[in-house]
Amino acid sequence: MFKKLFNNWKLKLLSVALAFLAWVVILGFLDPTSTRTIPNVPVTITNDDIFSEAGKSYTVDGRLYTSVKVTGPNSIVRNLTAGDFTATADLAQMYDVTGQVPISLTCTARGASSITYSLVTASLKIKIEDVLTKRFEVQVDTTGDLADGYLIGSVKADPAYITVKAPESVIERIAEVRVSVNLDGLTDNATISCIPVYYSTVGAVLDLSTARETEISHDTVDVDVEILTMKTVPVVINVGGQDEVASGYRYTGAQQSVAAIKVSGLRTRLAALTSVTVPETDLSVAGASKDLTVEVTLSEYLPEGIALVDGEEPVLTVVLQVAPLIVKTYEVNITLSGEKTNLEYTILNPLRIQLRALEEDFKGITEERVSATLDVNGYGPGEYSLPVQIDVDDTVFEVIGSTHISLRITHPNVNEPTEEDEE
Repeated sequence: MFKKLFNNWKLKLLSVALAFLAWVVILGFLDPTSTRTIPNVPVTITNDDIFSEAGKSYTVDGRLYTSVKVTGPNSIVRNLTAGDFTATADLAQMYDVTGQVPISLTCTARGASSITYSLVTASLKIKIEDVLTKRFEVQVDTTGDLADGYLIGSVKADPAYITVKAPESVIERIAEVRVSVNLDGLTDNATISCIPVYYSTVGAVLDLSTARETEISHDTVDVDVEILTMKTVPVVINVGGQDEVASGYRYTGAQQSVAAIKVSGLRTRLAALTSVTVPETDLSVAGASKDLTVEVTLSEYLPEGIALVDGEEPVLTVVLQVAPLIVKTYEVNITLSGEKTNLEYTILNPLRIQLRALEEDFKGITEERVSATLDVNGYGPGEYSLPVQIDVDDTVFEVIGSTHISLRITHPNVNEPTEEDEE
């Protein structure tokens, strides 16, 4: 048997070789070799703590993905995915001069020994940068409308500043930090919790949650909103020196640019406010011989905690009117009172008086309407210089000069006084 097995052994060996070759040819025909590029293989960074420990950070110049070129049996190659490969970049192997970090690659797929593979991009470029700390003031935006009759007072963010620790490239992108508060329907003071939003120089919203080596001091901000009530109050002016204008002039009144103003404040403070008063020390016409225009700042006369409503005129303009007086002369008709029937009364000189007043006060005044009264009760025969009572409105007209007349009292056709006269 053994001898028969080895008979013609060369021929039998050739048959086996030919059979193997035929198998290989058939296998190659049924499962040919193919080459394929697999994209988007993620690259894992290792040893990145070497920068954070030095107070530095890094950014990858480009995407953290690579592509793999694979060659092998089509039955294996065609089923490979990016998940079958593990790409790793060890930052400890970075070349300081160029910032290049080599990428190592392994394949975990079944049949990996039957294929060859290589990286299309064999390294990452790393940029090293400083980690900076910067404070940003929190800006508050308000939206919505308060209830009617209410105004927004102070709006304060707590904290007023947020500190951000991040790579320099991140810090440079942050232009401002803002929070938004909705005021719809508020009628009382409120504290509202808000999430801060970070904006770039072009107004784009920045997502810092994904930024590497980034720390933020506060995730939320409380906004204290003060709600004020509104009230309309009259503006009252007091004018000083009204009786001390220049000689020959009279104060005639004042015109003010604002009769009432809208003010705001807390309810308790507004309840006690009935008017805004400008004192006479700030509005005086003493020594004035013409109209005076005075401007005062209304806020100076408001109690603490009360303020003008936005849009109200902050300056009160007061025109203090001073007009010249004129003088007119009238011959006055005199009426006697207290006369005795047995005596004769003779006015020896006519009475001419001068009245001083504003020109407009003389409208409608004639000599017939200007009169005087002389009380002769108790006077007997003789000549007298007696004062007369001018019948004129002394609040408007000022009598200038003497108001005395010469009066003679006699008995008609009798030289001696009678008993009634003696009485």
